[in-house]
Amino acid sequence: MITRARTGEHVLVGDVRLWVERTGEGPTLLLVPGLGAGNWLWHGWTDTLASRFALLMPELRGSARSDKPDETYTIEQFTRDVLGVLDYYELQEVMVLGASMGGFVAQCMAALWPERVSRLVLVSTSLGGLRQIGPAGEILARTIRPRGRTRRERFDDGYVLGFSPGYLEKHHERLDAISEWRLAHPQPEWAYYRQILAGWAYDALATAGRITAPTLICAGESDPVVPVANAHALRDCIRDSRVLTFEGRHLFFLEHPTRFSKAIAEFLGDGAAG
Repeated sequence: MITRARTGEHVLVGDVRLWVERTGEGPTLLLVPGLGAGNWLWHGWTDTLASRFALLMPELRGSARSDKPDETYTIEQFTRDVLGVLDYYELQEVMVLGASMGGFVAQCMAALWPERVSRLVLVSTSLGGLRQIGPAGEILARTIRPRGRTRRERFDDGYVLGFSPGYLEKHHERLDAISEWRLAHPQPEWAYYRQILAGWAYDALATAGRITAPTLICAGESDPVVPVANAHALRDCIRDSRVLTFEGRHLFFLEHPTRFSKAIAEFLGDGAAG
């Protein structure tokens, strides 16, 4: 597989610098990462998309290489940050893919700024708030406070929730590369918790019905963090939407890069000409 080159820079939005990477050519697809994640989330499956779309990949405040102010975060604030990135690159309307907490940002953007979103892909996410179908208690505890003495041990514990047992057994090098990336761009613990609180406070029930963009909802059939029932709850609230499920857990898209990227390209391609 040919790996396409990425360009990256810090973009000043208000008083916060956000790290943004770009690659590919064609209509723009904005990729929004989730809780504690950076652009490592898009490695290994986006090259196919980059042959047809221009990928715009910001990292949220509090994560990775973006600034991490010690203050309250909200999903709407993340969304306004992302809109600031679009304005910087003079992009009026884009397609949007949001994963996990990034799915909250994508929903917020599509509901409150519908003129900016032509197509929407929601991955491993939910409606949030009281309509969220939460994980089991033990899984919730591990999400809030990952187990392990060192950062790497905590990462490894989190991968158990993200990947199926078979993938964990066969792809040690891949997971080690992700861990090395995360160690090189650490997230302070307090920034992780500020992002958690932003996600907990978000409730899309009142606004999901305002989403008009055609929407594809993707979920892992065995996701212990955001159970697959959340995908069907989203479909019930978003009028022009459908659900596509995959074998795997929370990060199923890293396990099934070919099928996932093909499904996304086909869905986005239906409306890319417009």
